Amino acid sequence: MQRIVFADSWSSFFAEFQLKSFDDFFENLPAKTIGVNKKRNVVKFSLGPESQNKRFFMKRFSRPHFKDIIFSFRNIGRPCSQARYEWENARLLLDNGIETYRPVCFGEKITWGIENSSFFVTEELQSRCMTDFIRQNWHGFKQRQKEKFIIGLAAFIRKIHALNISLPDLYVWHIYITENAAGEYDYAVIDLHRMSRNVTSTSRKIKNLGRLHHSMLDSYFDEELKRLFVKSYTADGRDGDIAALLAQVKKYSDAVSAKRKQIQY
Repeated sequence: MQRIVFADSWSSFFAEFQLKSFDDFFENLPAKTIGVNKKRNVVKFSLGPESQNKRFFMKRFSRPHFKDIIFSFRNIGRPCSQARYEWENARLLLDNGIETYRPVCFGEKITWGIENSSFFVTEELQSRCMTDFIRQNWHGFKQRQKEKFIIGLAAFIRKIHALNISLPDLYVWHIYITENAAGEYDYAVIDLHRMSRNVTSTSRKIKNLGRLHHSMLDSYFDEELKRLFVKSYTADGRDGDIAALLAQVKKYSDAVSAKRKQIQY
């Protein structure tokens, strides 16, 4: 069984470019690969004349691990392809006021009830990756600007966790930034295929914070700013609570750093 599900009026848009079937997207679409591993790859592509050009990203999944099939089933409560799971996660975040990439369509090929392959297409975010934003702006910011940014980021993560959502891939390169007309920062998060729902475990949320802490380079984020992040995340926490949480976050951050090098940006 093969099918494609489109959001809004995207079906007619893609039909103009002869993109109608599963294989049109998964096998035949000219696209530039920007990330790949054994089970999935990410590509980007553009459609339309230059004046009306639209840019997209597509994640393609092939023969997922059994553990991934079980993982999505446990979170959704029914059999679900990897592409549909990420589609559902993006819609859940958007429905709850958490900005992420905008779903365009997903397709899936199912054989004997088991996912063979699937794909998930999103519009390009009209914002900047946090790594680019930090690299280009941070050293020119005054301390108050840095603090304002950190406080807003902490509030964004706190809002996600308040929905009992866990993001094991919460790194700075999966966060996108927009500065609005009022000079405030808006945040978005991407890479949702490992997102978990109905997570009430504090330790799992702390692990999210630990991974983010691991990806916050000392050359940009000093200890004062990292403490401010944790303090802002707790909102009305007491000094003792803040110190204890910061120690837990740093402990997990150190564990991550022991296994993988920090990515420079």
